[in-house]
Amino acid sequence: MAALRASLPGSVTLPAGCGKTELIAGLVAATAADGGTALVLTHTHAGVDALRRRMKKFEVPREQVVIRTIDAWSFDLISHFPQLAELKVQSAPDWDQAKAYHQGAARVATTKAVVRMLRLSYDVVLVDEYQDCLVDQHGLAMAVAQAVPTAVLGDPLQSLFNFGGNEPVDWDAHVRPNFPHVEVGYRPRRWPHNEELGTWLIALRENLIEGRPVDLGNGPITWIRRDSPRTFVQICFRALKLDGSVAVLGQFRNDCVSAASNLQGAYSVMEAIDEKVPARLADIVDSKLGAQAAKALVEFAVNATAGLATHIPSAKRNRLGNGQTFTTTKDELRAAYAAINDVRSSCTPAAIRVALREIADLPGVTIHCREAWYEVTRSVAVAETDECSVAEALVLTRNHARVAGRRSSDRVVSRPLLVKGLEYDHVVVLDPGRYSAQELYVALSRGSRSVTVISDNAVLSARKIAGSTAT
Repeated sequence: MAALRASLPGSVTLPAGCGKTELIAGLVAATAADGGTALVLTHTHAGVDALRRRMKKFEVPREQVVIRTIDAWSFDLISHFPQLAELKVQSAPDWDQAKAYHQGAARVATTKAVVRMLRLSYDVVLVDEYQDCLVDQHGLAMAVAQAVPTAVLGDPLQSLFNFGGNEPVDWDAHVRPNFPHVEVGYRPRRWPHNEELGTWLIALRENLIEGRPVDLGNGPITWIRRDSPRTFVQICFRALKLDGSVAVLGQFRNDCVSAASNLQGAYSVMEAIDEKVPARLADIVDSKLGAQAAKALVEFAVNATAGLATHIPSAKRNRLGNGQTFTTTKDELRAAYAAINDVRSSCTPAAIRVALREIADLPGVTIHCREAWYEVTRSVAVAETDECSVAEALVLTRNHARVAGRRSSDRVVSRPLLVKGLEYDHVVVLDPGRYSAQELYVALSRGSRSVTVISDNAVLSARKIAGSTAT
């Protein structure tokens, strides 16, 4: 730690579970002990939550550390100085403009007045999960580093933002020339109850980087042959009896929603902060086309829950969307059906709120997409109170989550992209045959006590490294 403090600007590369978050917290604590203040930037609200918990462990005074996502901090900067950013900044962020926000924030950070402000505000800046920085975010980090001593920390083998036209940083081309490498000793820390697993994961890195096959049968993990698409169900129910937290990992959101549905709400789906499903629903209900909105609302509820499809089968959902009679003969369903019909006849936030409440109260219905459900119900309540559109309310709800974070869950179904930077006691990896090298490494390194992998074969073929992953 002392070597890094004396070498800023600098970069540190550490494998998963080998003390990166501990190093960040130690640097912040040392800065606070000297009377200074640190700015810590990361990429996800889950990462923000994890860092805040670690600061509490190190007893860092809240007033001496600021922890934000890069996006949120960038928007704050350009909001305060729109002319310096050379941008027209709305009151609420439009994250489709994230690249422009980062570039504008970089312009702001290099002006004399803001350089002085940054130097008065912070004594050190730490950027976590730097392998996930896009090139425009890297430009912002370099601008900030001109004003305040800055360290960037990450691991190229955990780079997961190589999709959708993203241009992530290249460790050799972008990082090391601007943030020289600082060697930091490390050891596996995440696995005090399973040291063999930690040692195996560090050794696994070379196989993944070199593109060699991975033999799951020879590692200190549990491998289970995937005999059918439902092989995981019994394994995941059994995992509920384990002490500690459990994460079940799929590759895409559809994998997670399907798995959570089969697990009958015992696990909750972890969502991306910009998940499109609630946004699409908000746009439909704002259209005020009652039949379409009512059907979209019910389809959202069916996909977010287990047990609802038996109460409102697809044939009835189609009748609902076509404006045909939508009724039931079952007394326990009448209130929900009536509330859904009210949405069709009067698509207001109040009607939607009541319909969601009645649906959630139906017998045998459990919600597994709890974060998406909360986003929708919260946004509908805000739209009702503030007399705005549900889409506008959803933006407010998400911006609040970016600042305040979300509640963690001990039983989640998620994706490597979303759990990166987090740790669980036990991890169950579902069918990793399609994973990239980075996805596989992130998935296998999340569990501190046990890792169970369900796949067709014990030996996974050579993993492809997605994007540029210099080491």
